[in-house]
Amino acid sequence: MRFSIGILILGVVCSLAKAEVKPYMDQMLQQIYVLKPYIVSDAEYRDPKNFQTVDEALKKMGDLSEKISHENKIRQSGFAVSGKVLNQQLRETELVYRTGNKDYSLWMLRSTLSVCMSCHTQLPSASTKFDFSQKDHYLTKPFDEAEFLFIVRNFDKAIPLYDQVLNGFPKNGTATDNLEKALARKVYYFVRVKRDFKGLSDSLNENEKNKNLPPFIVKKIAGLKKASSTLAKESFPSFAEDQQDEVRNYAEKNLKKELQGEFEITPERELSYLRTASVLYKYLEQYPDTSLKPEILYWLSFCERRLDKKAFYSLPELYLKQCVLEYTKSRIAPSCLKEYQDLVTLAYTGTSGVHLPKDVERELKSMQEMVAKIHNHSK
Repeated sequence: MRFSIGILILGVVCSLAKAEVKPYMDQMLQQIYVLKPYIVSDAEYRDPKNFQTVDEALKKMGDLSEKISHENKIRQSGFAVSGKVLNQQLRETELVYRTGNKDYSLWMLRSTLSVCMSCHTQLPSASTKFDFSQKDHYLTKPFDEAEFLFIVRNFDKAIPLYDQVLNGFPKNGTATDNLEKALARKVYYFVRVKRDFKGLSDSLNENEKNKNLPPFIVKKIAGLKKASSTLAKESFPSFAEDQQDEVRNYAEKNLKKELQGEFEITPERELSYLRTASVLYKYLEQYPDTSLKPEILYWLSFCERRLDKKAFYSLPELYLKQCVLEYTKSRIAPSCLKEYQDLVTLAYTGTSGVHLPKDVERELKSMQEMVAKIHNHSK
């Protein structure tokens, strides 16, 4: 739903691979570098003195996106995103930023950046080689630079920096909250991307050697190591295109409690979510036209919404929106709509209550009517 950074269009550019969009990509890159210091800092992004800079960059990206809005379909990361949906995303991003929900806006900015850059990550085990690390734009703090590299999915360069953060504490002056984030990013990388539980355990062993880590981080590492050892006994299954029943059984088995409304975030569940998402994501990448697609979009959004937000940046709203708009007739569409409504409402909820902008209300009403017309009639 909302977050826009026209960087999303970078994903578009990557997928289209047409010479005529090259000038737009160059302009997008310039805006990425303008936003880079704010992307990695909650405080800088929220600071009123930076409003004009951030707002102008987002607007320029939104305007640039219109230049290629004539494209019918954009393929990225195993699912098709229509030009119409992308344009909505970009324009709604500006709205979210300007209406004051900057924390959520930044979350979605990072999420969108990560999702669109996945066009450089053809399989879950890949790390993008797209180079955003030019010296002129290098951030001075290792954690900040690691955050940006992680967001653009350059894991090979980000993970060593996260290790510097964990292994060099407290001399490096890293905030304890950032230690937790660094740890969560590493977990995502080893499970969701590399599918390597042993590699995770080995890496955590190295971090554990730092006896100066805060007790809660030490406890977290111990829990993750134990969970990793347990889950390492199970594989990452791979399914053929015609094994849709098996895919459904796998997802519903691994998300059984959550689909029934029972939630418990433990180290083992955290790793299980990542493994389940990795399996589903790979299947969708391999068979993007599967009839199981709307259900997979729902399951993926379910996994990513329930994960600790420190772990990684996702865009569950995009999955859900695609499910509703392009697979309205699917039996899962009403469930996708409910999840989407919950996320949208949360985005515009503050201490004074829920304040949905008129445009967002109209969008939700349109989606509700679309789903009701089909599914109420079929009852």
